[in-house]
Amino acid sequence: METVPSRRALVCAWSCALALTAPSAHAQSVADFYQGKTITILVGSDVGGGYDFTARTLAHYFPRHLPGHPSVIVQNKPGASSILAANYVYEIAPKDGTVIAAVQRPIPFQTLFGDTGVRFDVRKMQWLGSSTNELGVVVAWHTAPQRTFDDLFKFEMVVGGTGPATDPELFPRAMNHVLGTRFRIVSGYPGQAQVALAMERGEIQGSGNWSFSDIEKGHPDWIADKKIRILLQLGLTKSPSPVLRDVPLVMDIARNPAERQVFEVLMGMKALGRPYFVAPGVPKDRVDALRAAFMATMNDPDFLDEAKRLLGPIDPISGADMQEIIAKVYALPPEIIATARAAVRIPGSN
Repeated sequence: METVPSRRALVCAWSCALALTAPSAHAQSVADFYQGKTITILVGSDVGGGYDFTARTLAHYFPRHLPGHPSVIVQNKPGASSILAANYVYEIAPKDGTVIAAVQRPIPFQTLFGDTGVRFDVRKMQWLGSSTNELGVVVAWHTAPQRTFDDLFKFEMVVGGTGPATDPELFPRAMNHVLGTRFRIVSGYPGQAQVALAMERGEIQGSGNWSFSDIEKGHPDWIADKKIRILLQLGLTKSPSPVLRDVPLVMDIARNPAERQVFEVLMGMKALGRPYFVAPGVPKDRVDALRAAFMATMNDPDFLDEAKRLLGPIDPISGADMQEIIAKVYALPPEIIATARAAVRIPGSN
């Protein structure tokens, strides 16, 4: 008679032990998968820009925070404002957690805007996080006639573009449509580095959007020597930098609530300054591990030290918060979305 309760006790104890060890076994399965493997971060822009530098710096420290400690390499797949890279990771790349996309910040809004060539649904992507909340600025070369923001209404300003869905084209196009500025976009530059060189050569007069952190790190002498004039801040809130103290914010330029709502949508992209995602279909346990490793890297003292020297401020957003931001944007009233879509549409396109 004593053997029955003893067996039941053993079964109960064994079940409890399984329950207690389940999380570690789950974590171990992620570690087993990644051990000895190589993760590819596919950057949807050219070598040498802010997206590329950020991905390469992340790759140095990411493996130490991911179970199994895989190797991480960076490859570049520029084209169509990161749409080519996003399509590839979404449709073709292995959906096992070994390929991460590092795309340009408009990508989370491409499904909303209905851009040509988009073969992904942003709402189904599994976002890992963003490394910074990126402030953009409108910049004029010192020989250009534009000295203040008001001059953007008086004189045509020729700016360099890096693709129809990238910030240097999208934001000046939106300002032309909503505010009536007079930007003329010369497209076809591979990246912001080439736009900067074109400014120096006198091919163009400036940039309709340039990440302020990139200027601070890459061309601090241009600020100190007044080689450039910063005419406008592009973001939801003003920068605390003393360099930008007297530079107006686009949200304050909006003349009525309707214009402000449009720019709230568009400037929401700036909050997702350096976004990373994996495809739908990647198992949840690996997505959770990748998200945790991403945020752990963002807080890694060694990463922050290198980022301070190479990248500028790190102001990360978690993958879960990104999913929430994107869900809220896509739930906005149709009339606001339609106005924002019209604001960024290329003239003459359907």
